[in-house]
Amino acid sequence: MMLWSNFARRYMFSPKSHSVINIIAFVSLVAVVVPTAAMIILLAMFSGLTKTIDSLTMATDADIEVVAARGSNFDAEEVDREAVVRIEGVEQVASYVEQSVIATSAGRRIPITLRGVDSTYFAVVPVEQYLYAGRVEAIRSGDVVLGASLASSLAAYGMGTEIELYALNRKQISTLLPMSGISRMTTRLGGVVSANAEINSSLAIAELRRVQRLLNYDGRITALVVDVRDGKDIASVEREIERIVGKEFDVVTRDEQNASMNAILRMEKFAIMLIGILIALVATFSIVGSVVMLITEKQRDIATLRAIGAKRSLIRRIFVGEGALLTLTGVVLGVVLGVGLALGQKHYGWVKIPGGGMLESYPVDIVTTDVATVAIAVAVIGWAVSHLTVRAKLKKLN
Repeated sequence: MMLWSNFARRYMFSPKSHSVINIIAFVSLVAVVVPTAAMIILLAMFSGLTKTIDSLTMATDADIEVVAARGSNFDAEEVDREAVVRIEGVEQVASYVEQSVIATSAGRRIPITLRGVDSTYFAVVPVEQYLYAGRVEAIRSGDVVLGASLASSLAAYGMGTEIELYALNRKQISTLLPMSGISRMTTRLGGVVSANAEINSSLAIAELRRVQRLLNYDGRITALVVDVRDGKDIASVEREIERIVGKEFDVVTRDEQNASMNAILRMEKFAIMLIGILIALVATFSIVGSVVMLITEKQRDIATLRAIGAKRSLIRRIFVGEGALLTLTGVVLGVVLGVGLALGQKHYGWVKIPGGGMLESYPVDIVTTDVATVAIAVAVIGWAVSHLTVRAKLKKLN
């Protein structure tokens, strides 16, 4: 081990001659531990919220969607579905048709988004994971699955509640007989899901062919949805699908569909990291007092070392090492404390979310790269502050 590190460790861990130096060193250590732990906890909670939001978007958005470049729907035969299925990495393919309609129940009329799905849809989009009551398979027998808030708004409080759906009949629109331009479908409540705000407040899911007949969209769909096998590169699958469907269709991933939200989340995470680093920068200046007091106390040691031929660079490294060791100790303790509290929140849910709902406590997800970034940033800042402090102080002594 290098000579300067032996001196630094001795000054760090041996009893100080003045209690004030002990106090300043302890305060400096706490000043490093607290912001380090706080940054790790904040980033873990932010990552947890991001992961939760992402899981909720999965309830309506598939890994990849194929939609018409022009118009709101297209003929299902225009896309070679079998060719898409054969792409390496594609797990399952489904389709749906979607349109705004009017739903009535118990004398209430509400505009909703009706989505007609085929038999493989729930294997692609995991709506069933968010099932609150009933079963999603009920749509096969002609029932409808509603979002939780929508079911409440329609006073559909029990399975089997009758619901009527009305849509424009595009083939029979007449100014003389307006009612002839309206299509009607009678269905019953077969399930309730509770996921994100979009599903809860406005989405109804029914069987594809029944919805196509209601909308007079025979053989037409709004989108083809694709489930990509875990571990496969979604971007490469997206490029292959684009090659198959051509320029008449847009191929978008879930991240592209939620590009605005993802950009906001990235900016917020960057802001949290930046603010945390600024706090850590201010906190590490407490190391200045500890290092300065130590240099002042060890002036006789410095003179002795100079007398026996020690170079100025060695003396500088001794006290820079003292500040760096103090910072490193604080970083290690901060990481242990931060990760420990984050794990406690993850497993025991100490901090609750007011109002409850789907999430009873703040979600936490510890990302190794975030922890490493915080530890390295604080350690580098501490070393830089120590280096500048020691250089300036030794110049005054000389």
